[in-house]
Amino acid sequence: MKRQLMAGAAMAGVLALTACSGGSATGSQTAESLVWSMWIAGQEDQAAWQTVADEVKSSDKIDVTIQGAPFSDYWTKLRTQLSAGTAPCIVTVQSLRAANYTDVLLPLDDLAKSSGTALDEFDATALDAMKVDGKLYALPYDTGPLVMFYNKDLFAEAGVAEPKPGWTVDDFEAAGEALKSAGKQLYAPSAEDLYLESMILSYNGGRVVSEDGSLDVTNAKFAAGLEWISGLVKDGYATPASADSSADDNAFINGQAATYVDGPWSLINTKAKATFDVGVVTLPAGSAPTTFSAGSGFGVSKECKYPEQAYQAITTMTSEDVLSTLGKEGRAFPARTTAQGAWFDNAGIDGVEESFAAAQDGSVPLPGNKNSDQLAQLMSQYAIQAMNGQQSGAEVLDQISSQLPK
Repeated sequence: MKRQLMAGAAMAGVLALTACSGGSATGSQTAESLVWSMWIAGQEDQAAWQTVADEVKSSDKIDVTIQGAPFSDYWTKLRTQLSAGTAPCIVTVQSLRAANYTDVLLPLDDLAKSSGTALDEFDATALDAMKVDGKLYALPYDTGPLVMFYNKDLFAEAGVAEPKPGWTVDDFEAAGEALKSAGKQLYAPSAEDLYLESMILSYNGGRVVSEDGSLDVTNAKFAAGLEWISGLVKDGYATPASADSSADDNAFINGQAATYVDGPWSLINTKAKATFDVGVVTLPAGSAPTTFSAGSGFGVSKECKYPEQAYQAITTMTSEDVLSTLGKEGRAFPARTTAQGAWFDNAGIDGVEESFAAAQDGSVPLPGNKNSDQLAQLMSQYAIQAMNGQQSGAEVLDQISSQLPK
């Protein structure tokens, strides 16, 4: 999908980007000139984030230089920088990966306390997602529960009533039968971690990452969830799972599939690309009606010689004004609750606030694990075999488990 949290779709090829703040390279940072590491999807993305850096310069008199790379390359590059002593002071981190970087990120609890940061102004789920073992490693700038986008036109053409928050797996499958009769498919599945795991969590509560962040890769309920998706594909309700991470959203945009799973960070962009009316609803609820939430935030490197200045910068970067602007642009579903209205106003979709509120009320953060990246890669590689009926869910999970550290 490459809908990576709040960055937009990552471009192919590495972008060696340094935004024109006039700042310095990582090796020569000062209290007035800091480097910010951020994933960047292209020139428009760079320009949008540059306005955030400009706000820091205006408000805090700190010159922030952005160093960016596409999301697919960002994490490898970041780990290299942080390990080599050339760390940027300000580090953008995804909630799913926060646990992978606690060795190189500074816990922010003391800085937040001494600075008087009103943490209760952030969405509680977003804030919790940036914590590892009870310690806060980043101030969140975006958040959001996983939901289902749907094609209102296809539902109408098939004579199916539009889904409402709280619709069930039975409702979902009944819609699949009606759409199949009309020559369309209901659902485009994804093997990407957050999207697949949310769908199965809502179906039966199965999860390969436990609430405490430990791995439970051979979880029997999760295997059953893979079998359920396999049945949707076999019955013609769903498109086959693909190794192409953009296959599901492409199938939705081109009208092949009537639904797919995504987050608020993608809604405004998806609406702009669609030639039909886009709706939003909660994931179909089975025995465990809930969904995962995730987001991203800004942390401070342990290597940074100016942590107080870096923290001041990230408080500005996550201020109500900045996040409201990002919300209006569709680049973030703001982690600050007072800024979320700007995003809803810009979305302009009937019922979207009700659907997101229902999903958020029933959401839980997807915990990170130090092996989350490897798990995600293996899931994308092997889960499609179960989703397409080539192997059982249990067999696939056994294969994945055998390749992870014990």
